[in-house]
Amino acid sequence: MLMSHPAATYRLGIVSTYVPRQCGLATYTADLREALGVATDDLETVVVAIDRDGLTYGDEVVATINQDRIEDYSAAARVLREADVEVVLIQHEYGIFGGPDGSHLLELTRALNACGIPYLLTLHTVLPTPSPGQAATLRALCARAARVTVFTETARRVAIRTGVAAGHQLVVVPHGAPDAMRRPPEPSTLRTDLRELLERVRGKPTLTTFGLLGPGKGIDIAIDALAEVVQKHPDVQYIVAGTTHPEIKRQGGEVYRESLHAQVERLGLAGSVHFVDAFLGLDELSAILHASTLFVTPYRQPEQICSGALTFALGAGLPAVSTSYSYAEDMLAGGAGRVVPIGDGDALAAEIIDLLSDTRALAAAKAVAEACAAWLPWPAVAAREADLFADVVRQSQAASARPGHATATAPVLNLDHLDRLTDEIGILQFAQGPNPDQASGYCVDDVARLAIVAADLLAVGTDAKQTTLATRWLRQSMRFLTAAYDPSGSMHNMLSYGGTWQDWPHMGDHVGRTVWALGVLVGTPAVPDDIRMPAATLLDELGPRTDALPGIGLRSAAYALIGLARAGRVELVAPLMARLDEALAETSAVDPSWRWFEPDLTYDNARLPQAMLLGAALLEDDAAAARAVAALDWYVQHVGLADGTLRCVGNNWHRRGEPSAVWLADDGDEQPIDAAAVTEALVDAWQHTADPHLARLAGWGYSWFLGRNRAGARLYVDTTGACHDGLSATEPNGNQGAESTLAYYQALLSLLRAGLAALPHPVAPTTPVPTSLPVTTLSKPTNKGRVVGRASAGYSATATPPRLRNTEDHSDAL
Repeated sequence: MLMSHPAATYRLGIVSTYVPRQCGLATYTADLREALGVATDDLETVVVAIDRDGLTYGDEVVATINQDRIEDYSAAARVLREADVEVVLIQHEYGIFGGPDGSHLLELTRALNACGIPYLLTLHTVLPTPSPGQAATLRALCARAARVTVFTETARRVAIRTGVAAGHQLVVVPHGAPDAMRRPPEPSTLRTDLRELLERVRGKPTLTTFGLLGPGKGIDIAIDALAEVVQKHPDVQYIVAGTTHPEIKRQGGEVYRESLHAQVERLGLAGSVHFVDAFLGLDELSAILHASTLFVTPYRQPEQICSGALTFALGAGLPAVSTSYSYAEDMLAGGAGRVVPIGDGDALAAEIIDLLSDTRALAAAKAVAEACAAWLPWPAVAAREADLFADVVRQSQAASARPGHATATAPVLNLDHLDRLTDEIGILQFAQGPNPDQASGYCVDDVARLAIVAADLLAVGTDAKQTTLATRWLRQSMRFLTAAYDPSGSMHNMLSYGGTWQDWPHMGDHVGRTVWALGVLVGTPAVPDDIRMPAATLLDELGPRTDALPGIGLRSAAYALIGLARAGRVELVAPLMARLDEALAETSAVDPSWRWFEPDLTYDNARLPQAMLLGAALLEDDAAAARAVAALDWYVQHVGLADGTLRCVGNNWHRRGEPSAVWLADDGDEQPIDAAAVTEALVDAWQHTADPHLARLAGWGYSWFLGRNRAGARLYVDTTGACHDGLSATEPNGNQGAESTLAYYQALLSLLRAGLAALPHPVAPTTPVPTSLPVTTLSKPTNKGRVVGRASAGYSATATPPRLRNTEDHSDAL
């Protein structure tokens, strides 16, 4: 029977072990549910209990799952749907779900997805080195979760580093402590044996450990340490409270507890150590903690990211001495206790002795613990959880109400940073932080990208100021690209800030990108005629030379193919498309599981299937187009975007035959050009297939720039319109150069052009662009070391430079 709560506005389902099962997770869930009832009156909570022993539960439990019966998991999702549950919270801990590495739980999450019910996941353990099976299961669980909560920042960093969850999903919500911990109960309410024990230790320095007993708790380490402590403080008492862990008892009986009793006898500590063999209630725990001087957690697992026992102790204002597991390091870092190496009984004894001997140090630690107690009460923690649930429900409702496939509103269009990077010559390559780096000079690659972005700005329609900027950039780009062209059919690439070419004309990616840019200019009606005409002329010169590009690299060919397809140059498209198709077939034949064009994944990867698709579409080759889309789908799966979070191939690259663990551990920084490439490729694939799933994936790809990535870090800078240069596992690169910023705008503008995104405010109608300026002409040949000038080489002879330069006294000096 479901609970009745007339004020509730939405219903939450919690999946977890649950009372009366005796385990920390069950207690945590019961405490959370009770606290949610105090923290908010617009939430009704029901429970799905993970069961093993056929227990009897309260009315709030709407379904039980036999942890080893896989069919129970999907059935529970149907029960939750019938109960009108709108959001689900899954408490994840190793060992409580059936199947290899708890994989039965995936049946539940798949069924929830099918029912349209979003879910959150709370990770009670985050392993620093999970097994392949553990990592795969947890990664799959997290991939489709609306949020993933952890208890500490350390746990968040570990989850990101191991790749089990993406940074944008992860939220730190502390473990709560019951209000009952804040004050001790009346002694008369306690059972007789516990009241008598507390009377015996009153006035004596008392150490306490509580929780379900097992070898991992390290109680034997604490008892060894106590033997040293009593040499300095003979009256010290040690209370060990809690029953043996049910699973430990099931497998080995009371062997561990009996060994502890024997250890106490052997060390002559029978008068100092007191065992309370019971699963204690909150009031009983509070009474023990408030009678204690120090809490001790001598745990053996360094990766332990949560301890309800330590949380309860701090919630009672009790300082602690602990071994250095993750949660203790985080919680005691502020001074609420001491941390010692795991397994080091001598160090544990030394810190206990030091605190008991130094009243000022003990008082200081207690003051910090009491400060922690102020923000750990369950109602405050539950309020944060309730905000998360409400946010997920609102997002789910908004997504359901949104017609079609439109993505969320994009940030305001801000071209300030591009304007800073761009001068009368071109766009500077690099920036030191946000500041343009003049020493980096210019390159054809970035100028070609700038031309593409400028053309797209005109195509989507912007305000008058942005239209003026875009038109200026187009003119500058055409002058630069024309000057870089050599009649041999190749091009310079690198130009110094002083105006001299830094390389000989050659073929390469920069030539492919130039053809791409020229094709976009030719194929975009919004580009003024005085720019489109010289673009077409230069494309006529370069187009026939593109047959050499596949021999240099598939990306060079792909860039050119995109441009030729945009310009509708059918006769030049066919050989390049065929070469990509051949490469895909050849590589896939070697290993059908590696459905790609090359044995490695390197940079700008999605441009390969994008180019093949555009070429096939222009040639009306449906079979080749389908193969291109299939390759793109394989890539989307490989980089995790199919599961909701793009993780671009890092700059260490991925190689066929390598185990995926190599890539997931750390494959180097992710690059914005890869996020832009997959976004644009998916937009083109959606336009070709009309598959709304591809539109959704394109939106997720773009969202990588806005924080939907493994680090949860925003690369786009709203205040300036810049984009950070790369992304590590935890944070973005501080620099904000041309390539990354232009990549952001290429991704955004592709969505805007396709109608898959919208700017937050309508833009003013664009002012017609004048077309009376002089037409740019092709440059004369240039040689390495010559200075490329404004008058010849296509630069405006009348342009007034905004700054002075030291140039050589040539007629074509800048």
